[in-house]
Amino acid sequence: MTLPDLHDGSFDGLWLSADKRACFFVRTVAGERSTIILTDVEALNICGLRAGNVILDLVLIAPEKLTVKDIEQAYDLKSGEAEKASQLLRKAQEQGLSGLEINPSYGAEGTAIFRAATTVPEHVLT
Repeated sequence: MTLPDLHDGSFDGLWLSADKRACFFVRTVAGERSTIILTDVEALNICGLRAGNVILDLVLIAPEKLTVKDIEQAYDLKSGEAEKASQLLRKAQEQGLSGLEINPSYGAEGTAIFRAATTVPEHVLT
């Protein structure tokens, strides 16, 4: 999956469904809207959501590139839970799960662990 260029774009919000999907509503700096749809979301932790979120970058993380830090962030694990993080990392990699990291210039940041992702034009709920 290829992400649109979202540097200095906007993170407009997030929708979570009961069937483990997450829709990230984003806009490029030129105002072009897209929805990033994650399926089979195992963990997601977004914090700092504000009006006017500005994206520094969105990073897709392949299963073999996931780290303990990615797992700790997505599951909001505390210090002292290193063994749990290592177990969750092994499980995610065995299942072929990927990561998505949102880094802000201003506002929301976080990490998601999921099976597959697609990008569609406009803001949509699917």
